[in-house]
Amino acid sequence: MPIKIPNALVEAAQRREVVLFAGAGISYATLKVGGIEIRDAIGALIRIDFPSYDFTKRSVEDVCDEYAALNDRVTLAFKLAELIPQNATPLESHVAAVQMFRFIVTTNWDLLFESAARQVGTNYHVLSENADAPAFNFDQHNLLKIHGSVDKPRSLVATSDDYENYPDTHRELLDKISALLASNTVLFAGYGLRDEHLRRLLARIRHQSGDWARSAYAIGFYDEVRTEVLLKRGIKVLEYDAAEVLPELAMRAGFRPSASAAKQP
Repeated sequence: MPIKIPNALVEAAQRREVVLFAGAGISYATLKVGGIEIRDAIGALIRIDFPSYDFTKRSVEDVCDEYAALNDRVTLAFKLAELIPQNATPLESHVAAVQMFRFIVTTNWDLLFESAARQVGTNYHVLSENADAPAFNFDQHNLLKIHGSVDKPRSLVATSDDYENYPDTHRELLDKISALLASNTVLFAGYGLRDEHLRRLLARIRHQSGDWARSAYAIGFYDEVRTEVLLKRGIKVLEYDAAEVLPELAMRAGFRPSASAAKQP
């Protein structure tokens, strides 16, 4: 069945006026590491000293808070970094994204977008800490890793303190994201859009910038009620897998050859 992509989104992509907001779902197929795996791994470390500890009833944030309290924040950061494969192969969707989008915002810690950019010869400026914000430039390709990057363990955002203090510790980075969202179409991929931290982040940006004047889209599978809720919030749902939509969108916007054309001599 053909993938239906709104023409307005295709045209916005052609004009380079789409910001990709990429979540964990876009990378899990190649990393095989997500929130549950991270929670279980850190929880298992706590259980070594506390055998009755039941991490299965806790969130990732909970176990990170507790591990940091029992040890220290630096040790937690390096333990988290060890869990994320740094040599994983980027998916076709990552390659399509770096070909198509000049601005990618992600909460992912992995290095898949950087690897995809090297694969196609695109130079992305990576901003993973507040100190990187001055390097942002609207005339260059920017990868904003708002929860940090695995190659800089101390930048990782994982505990309650990290999230609660984020508006203060990452103020300049948030200002750059706010400016992007105010002037571009937003495309969410790999998000359930229920994550408290993402909602808190977007709420701050909406408060600062007002209602988005441009359209917003979310790629994913949501039930009827959730779809209606997202529509009320101005987010149109494309009921597909991001792994299918991003390469197709890039092809329609003229950034990649079609599969049939690529096979021709």
